[in-house]
Amino acid sequence: MPPGFPSAAKWCTNGMPWTWKTISSNGHIRRGRKMNETTVRLPNGAELAVLLKPHSRARRLKLRYDAARRAAVLTTPPRTSSATAMTFVERNLDWLLGQLEIYADQEVLGPDRYLSFLGHDHLILHRPDQAGRVDRQEGQIIVGGPAGGFDVRLLNWLKKQARTQLEQAVAEKTALLGVTCHRVRIGDPKSRWGSCSSRKTLSFSWRLIMTPASVLDYVVAHEVAHLKEMNHSAAFWREVDRLVDHRDRSRRWLREHGPRLMALQFEA
Repeated sequence: MPPGFPSAAKWCTNGMPWTWKTISSNGHIRRGRKMNETTVRLPNGAELAVLLKPHSRARRLKLRYDAARRAAVLTTPPRTSSATAMTFVERNLDWLLGQLEIYADQEVLGPDRYLSFLGHDHLILHRPDQAGRVDRQEGQIIVGGPAGGFDVRLLNWLKKQARTQLEQAVAEKTALLGVTCHRVRIGDPKSRWGSCSSRKTLSFSWRLIMTPASVLDYVVAHEVAHLKEMNHSAAFWREVDRLVDHRDRSRRWLREHGPRLMALQFEA
């Protein structure tokens, strides 16, 4: 153990520490409301955060790359030791490096890059000689005005488009189910496409504007159904299926393509 580091720390074989907060007194990964975190060093020398997610119903170790958090997430069964978890991560360092490389070229939105708008690719163009507004036409999203504030103008426009689409879908689906939504919020959560609060507030990610219209429609149906069934029971899914007939297809799309959309950032 390096000098000066707390004696309660556990060390990985690649020299990176598991902090004392991660490990319980018996050497098992501690459960809590927030995911514990440690760091590993990848084969290229880069460091990557690893979030530890104990799950009472997990039967095996499961590792995935969360593009939105830019971190690996390791789901562990109950009473998994830190040594077992770390060994599993280290066996998959090459895979994690590959995941980082896959997402590296698709994390930035800016001029001359493509953006999916309701499932259709649009080329982002910057026109500094035009008024500082954003227009969509013929497969292009044209951002006018100076380079400074380009990303803010584009992001605000996307959020406005998302709000228009989402509020319209919420109005249609609440009418079909005979339920009431008190408020629609548009934000940028790291890992959720939508949520429903006990106060009947529906919250959605603005990034849904980059999904196909059918996927946006499904997410709205899912959250509106929660206004009637605040659970994921069979009754809840029946309400969802009353609103859309493509939930399985949309769920598959989100699993396959959602992480890339969550990872997108804007050029500074």
